[in-house]
Amino acid sequence: MVEIPFDPEIHLGPISLAWHGIFTAVGIFFGVWLAIRLLRGRVSEDAGYSVATWGVVGGILGARILHVADRWDFYSQHLEQIPQIWSGGIAVWGAAIGGVLGGFLIALRRGDVPIGATADAAAAGIGLGFGIGRIGDVINGEHHALPCEGTGICVGYTNPATLGQPGPVHLAIGYEMIWDLLGVGLVLWLRRRLAGRQPEGRIFWMWLISYAIGRWAFGYLRIGDPTPIAGLRQDQVVAVAVLLVAVAALALLQAGVLARVLGRVRGATAT
Repeated sequence: MVEIPFDPEIHLGPISLAWHGIFTAVGIFFGVWLAIRLLRGRVSEDAGYSVATWGVVGGILGARILHVADRWDFYSQHLEQIPQIWSGGIAVWGAAIGGVLGGFLIALRRGDVPIGATADAAAAGIGLGFGIGRIGDVINGEHHALPCEGTGICVGYTNPATLGQPGPVHLAIGYEMIWDLLGVGLVLWLRRRLAGRQPEGRIFWMWLISYAIGRWAFGYLRIGDPTPIAGLRQDQVVAVAVLLVAVAALALLQAGVLARVLGRVRGATAT
């Protein structure tokens, strides 16, 4: 068993910084950096950072909204805590959905950003951001998992202030971190493999399919969260829904339907 001895917070005199928040910020920074770098030559930095900024804003709002919805039994009795995102409490699926919607809407409004190419680059950036952000989750131990009996990465949390389990338990959130980083590698490989081929945007949907599969599968190793439908955790339910949408969207993209719809929407927006 691997012992994880870290305090979930860094104490700097009277100031305490949560590892979760630190790595979330680092993940956002490098995720945006990677996406902008991949778009070099296709999208101006001004346009790229404009889309990324609204993607981050949408991601933060989505992450908080989905978390509050998931824990409504608590927040319905403590309404004043709903906007207090600094106190902790975000849902990664909310960040993914809100971030994609925020970036898409501003890209659509600008009109000078290729939606497909930007989405493909964003997939790598989102995956990298998620992977780095999960480091904070590993340190905190706030996502509890099933007992580990020799197969897998078995860990135990030993710091008196930890949120984690004494173990040995599966490092389920660590498995998700590895899956996130493998997803970044998949996107970068597909970009080289499919360079110059149409339609753009399919790499994004391929990445989303792989990400959803991982969230669904690793969800079976986590415990302590509500299971609202068919014994599935909330994040697994969202994963299945996103998987179905992504598969349908990829098929429509390959058939040229999404491109026609997007063209009409952009035409209507321009007028």
